[in-house]
Amino acid sequence: MSEEDKLSNLSLKDKTIIISVVILILIIFFAFIFFVYVGIFHITGIEYSSRTALLLFFLLILLLDGITYFIFIFFKVLLHPMMTSMPNWLSIALLSIIEITLDWFVIHTADDWIESVQMPNIAELCVTLFLYTLNKLFSDKKE
Repeated sequence: MSEEDKLSNLSLKDKTIIISVVILILIIFFAFIFFVYVGIFHITGIEYSSRTALLLFFLLILLLDGITYFIFIFFKVLLHPMMTSMPNWLSIALLSIIEITLDWFVIHTADDWIESVQMPNIAELCVTLFLYTLNKLFSDKKE
């Protein structure tokens, strides 16, 4: 680190701004964690007995999602000859329905297997649709 880059060489105004920004980022980070734990879980009706159960729930979702990814690829390959003769919007709708159904199956199965995490069916569907939307918004490739 050069002499010009040290925090001690900055003016009081610059130090105050840097420290304030760091504190603001930390406050936003902890507020986000609190909102997720208290707010989103309470609003959607998700109940859990411990953080370990919640961690196991998310790990099981990741494992099952990896398995259903291969099932989705299988359906995509199986339906490819039929989808080439369909209109583009219909093939996208068909693949979307299959993907949403498989994702909902993953969350529902994880909810059934981990009994210490309780999730209402409407919350399962909302989480599935939210994750599907995020996946489509942040995917880099065009299908």
